[in-house]
Amino acid sequence: LAAGRGTRNTSIVGLHKALLPLENRPVISHILDKVEKDVEVVIPVGYKSNQIKTYLSHVHSDRNITFIDVDNFDGVGSGPGYSLLQCKDALDCPFVFIAADTVLGDDDFIDGVTENWAGVSKIDREISSSYCLIEGDGFLKRFYYGDGDTAFIGIAGIKDHDLFWKSLENNVIIKNERQVIHGFDELKDIRLKLFGWHDTGNNDAYELARKKFKNEVVANKSSEAIFIDNENVVKYFDDRNRAKLRLDRIDFLGDTCPDVIQLSPNMFSYKFIKGEMLSNLRNEKYFHNFLDFFKENFLSNSFEKDDAFLNDCMTMYESKTRERMKYFSGTSLDNIKSINGVKVDTIENIISKIDWNSIYKKSISSVFHGDLQPENIIYDISKNRFFTIDWRESFGNSVESGDAYYDLGKLYHGLIINGQTILKGNYLISEAGEASSIEFPIRSNLFSCLVVLKSFCVNNNLCWSNVKLIGILNFINISPLYQNFDNGRYGRFLFLLGKLMLTRMLEDKSGEII
Repeated sequence: LAAGRGTRNTSIVGLHKALLPLENRPVISHILDKVEKDVEVVIPVGYKSNQIKTYLSHVHSDRNITFIDVDNFDGVGSGPGYSLLQCKDALDCPFVFIAADTVLGDDDFIDGVTENWAGVSKIDREISSSYCLIEGDGFLKRFYYGDGDTAFIGIAGIKDHDLFWKSLENNVIIKNERQVIHGFDELKDIRLKLFGWHDTGNNDAYELARKKFKNEVVANKSSEAIFIDNENVVKYFDDRNRAKLRLDRIDFLGDTCPDVIQLSPNMFSYKFIKGEMLSNLRNEKYFHNFLDFFKENFLSNSFEKDDAFLNDCMTMYESKTRERMKYFSGTSLDNIKSINGVKVDTIENIISKIDWNSIYKKSISSVFHGDLQPENIIYDISKNRFFTIDWRESFGNSVESGDAYYDLGKLYHGLIINGQTILKGNYLISEAGEASSIEFPIRSNLFSCLVVLKSFCVNNNLCWSNVKLIGILNFINISPLYQNFDNGRYGRFLFLLGKLMLTRMLEDKSGEII
């Protein structure tokens, strides 16, 4: 049942609740995992139906899926019962229905229907008022709302489908919605089946589910998501212009990126590359080989350093930094006076000490990637070649050229802060009054790559301190983007790390990384 708006979950802006990611796969894919592939699947759709249709038609083309367009998915008389009723002609047989925000336990599967049953799960009484509850011992006695410890979890098996449809057609409205529970009115001996259950229907429940499904490959942001599903990679952006620009940039990136298919104005896809992330390669020679690849495909493809390019540099460095830092500027976090024992000023005062013109003077107009961190660089061992993924949509106003130092700064940033390390929670942040401390590990292979990167810059007459400065600014710039990750802790950590490293660099203190 995937027709409703799902207004209780706002975790990723503009994304249908059925596509909310768990371990970089949407909820609806986790549901399909519980069903044998030869079983026909019927999905009523309404709100943002194109998202559901295009995603499933592309990623799960190996399944027999029928979509039913629901005419009323948010008005009076809508609701899961109404959506299910629209599927009556397609379900003239025993069937199982399940809500699009219901994820079953690891050991639970959806089998054939030999009796009428309703799926239940035990819950804490403190949250019971938020759910439809069930009373009964082995068999259903009644549905009710109020206080209890057993919830109806939005899944049921319907053997006597004719009686179910007859009951559901009675126009019973609760809180302006038609509920599925009224289809049970004329059914007898409805068995209660106990399931493991992860609710994703509201923000708090979804965050609890994410703690169970914690093996993410990439941390999703509040307005975009990445899915790795059935050997496909799908990128979603709430801002469709960002998706369009990324597609436009493929002409300039050439064969450094995979072949891409546009699924919708907000989504595109490419085949999963069976290789290794550069960050996971232990042999230093691969990093040397990548830098040769970078020099050949990006750095050496230069453009005129004109006024438009310099304006783009100003946008990407000073303007973006000043805009992004507003999220934390003046907050209690910004007013912390020491980090790891180092005295720090407010972000406004720290930023005022940067010589922005020096950055613009050193800039190099070239083909650019825009997010060239080691986890966006894949080495395909079978083809002995590198691919870059998750490229940025533009550098300022340009989709063609950007500053080579921007890519190098991203590479520096990604060698220090490794995404897989962060996803495992291997970082610490503590705040006590006007003092704070942060701690994080640097993987030994990536620290070695930092040394190699510095040598590469020196040997190619590139300014190493400029690479570091741009990399450090990136910590501050991305810190507001992780409001919904780890309860905002990671964003706070990045902001403090950026302030600490920037303070050390601008005041020429010891303790710099390389």
